[in-house]
Amino acid sequence: MNLIVTGASGQLGRLVALELLDRASADKIILITRRPHALTDLAERGAEVRYGDFDDPQSLPEAFAGGERMLLISTNNIGGRTHQHRAALEAAAGAGLRHVVYTSLTNPVPDHPTGDVAREHHETEELLMSSGMAWTILRYGAYADLQVPLGAIAVDYGKLVTNAGDGRIVPISRQDCAEAAVAVLTSDGHEGNIYDVTGPEALSQSDIAGLFSEISGRPVEVIPIGDRRLTWALTRLGTPKAVARAIVNLGVATRENYFDVIDPAFENLTGRNARPLRDVLIAHRGELLNAD
Repeated sequence: MNLIVTGASGQLGRLVALELLDRASADKIILITRRPHALTDLAERGAEVRYGDFDDPQSLPEAFAGGERMLLISTNNIGGRTHQHRAALEAAAGAGLRHVVYTSLTNPVPDHPTGDVAREHHETEELLMSSGMAWTILRYGAYADLQVPLGAIAVDYGKLVTNAGDGRIVPISRQDCAEAAVAVLTSDGHEGNIYDVTGPEALSQSDIAGLFSEISGRPVEVIPIGDRRLTWALTRLGTPKAVARAIVNLGVATRENYFDVIDPAFENLTGRNARPLRDVLIAHRGELLNAD
């Protein structure tokens, strides 16, 4: 079966591609990217690298030709993703793909505090379900990897400033997300399923600050802050307003428990436990100690 991975030069896409090359025949792997030169090393290992751009729908029929099952990795163009994903799904159906696996978000409900972030995942899920192709949805928890740069700042200042209150997240590493995706791509029986792919433990900001302290050897104190004050502080530091708003909204969503979901899907798909955040932070301890 010919397997397609979109966004293959991105952080998640590259991990998926590498995992696929260890699990499947290279001549069955098609990697789609706007930057084919970034995947020269994977082409040398036998994968077929093709140009494809969701903002250029005319590039997609040739990119998807001959594919049977595809991993559609959500783009990072917040505010424009639904349009991009619609173009990809229409091209996939036109190319005769039978099954699309989509990377979504925990609880992508219409009234989600993150606004466009969750709304576009919700819209894409609906588009996929009505596409006429078989589908599987992977709703990923928060990336554990993103706690590393946040942790470096917290360790440097000795403070974790947050508007998340007592809300909890369930971090999962990108590597584990990639392995879950490959498990679905390379096996049958996943059609029509929605999997919540989460880490093994729900953590509050106090829990996370404790991990930062333990692993860095430096004290980190949680500093609770309100939404308006956090917005003001971020913009005063030079954060663009849209980015500041997104950070504040993520805190609101955490506080209101939109991300507090633990599910055994990862273990069921891969046969092993997901890595806890502690292990991810230990692997990046050097980065925690160097905020610059």
